[in-house]
Amino acid sequence: MPIVIRKDGEFYMAEVTPPHGQGVAWSTPQPMSRDELIEALRERGCHQADIGDAFYEADPHWLSSD
Repeated sequence: MPIVIRKDGEFYMAEVTPPHGQGVAWSTPQPMSRDELIEALRERGCHQADIGDAFYEADPHWLSSD
């Protein structure tokens, strides 16, 4: 999967590999909140559906956690 998210306590880490991220590999520099990570992934051109799928793989309850 080109977007891989891992849950780290209450935060998340991610790795993006092409073709996602506008073809540029990227990873989080440190754990981020859900909203910070979504924004960072969207800034890199990742599609919302792909982001949601990757979050679900990492944490099936990601939508209900705040």
